[in-house]
Amino acid sequence: MSNSNSYLNIVTFLLTTIFYYLALKPSLPLALYKDKQQYTNYISNNYMYLAIYVLLVILVQFMVNSSIIASSCGGNITENMVAAGMITFLPWILIFGVLVLVLTIYPGFKSAFSDVIGYYYVSSSASKILKELLLNQDEDIKKKITEDPNMTPENKAPITDTIIKICGNNSMLINQIVPSNFEQYWALLTPLMNDKYKMGGHEADKIQSDFFELVVTRDNIGEAMWYIYTGLLLTSIVQLKITTKGCNSNSKSMDQKFLE
Repeated sequence: MSNSNSYLNIVTFLLTTIFYYLALKPSLPLALYKDKQQYTNYISNNYMYLAIYVLLVILVQFMVNSSIIASSCGGNITENMVAAGMITFLPWILIFGVLVLVLTIYPGFKSAFSDVIGYYYVSSSASKILKELLLNQDEDIKKKITEDPNMTPENKAPITDTIIKICGNNSMLINQIVPSNFEQYWALLTPLMNDKYKMGGHEADKIQSDFFELVVTRDNIGEAMWYIYTGLLLTSIVQLKITTKGCNSNSKSMDQKFLE
């Protein structure tokens, strides 16, 4: 089996994944996230389009494998669908489908990629936003927390030390924030913000929206990299299976070989 066949599987999978993120996956702006009813609807729609994506990936790979088997072993695509189905459906459903399910139930696993690749993608923009949003000096931070009437004396010292450490390392801060905990972290950072952003208004809403967009992007990159990593692994496994199975003759379809 030529390398061109493996490339065809990889290209079609990557195009399907790109299509999902550009056209199918619902966007998540901050305004929608803050509206609990709309956010609930977003989650439902996201699950639906994710299922469509998984189904689309499997069907596209099935058709590609049917075509590859037909061109290599003879017969037409229809005659080789049984063999293509046996080779395609089992690994893609058991491995790729289970991966999607695991990431849906345990989104923390996305951090394996989002904390590295996702971070490097958004780090420059996130650093600019944080530099503009937050107080720059440790002494200013300590002073703001000390003067905050909402802070009790026993909470001031540990919170001050923790926040200063976080603010001193943007990667630590960015990699701790995901869409589901964005509001909690934004509230935690509020005492450390420059005054013009603490009071609300257009500028505060704009910088919050921009920062949330980066958080969503980092999370999506972590998710997408898991899909791509697993998809590339599966295309290699399936192509190896097709190659090692082979054909009895140029005139006999692989379906016939499976049924013998």
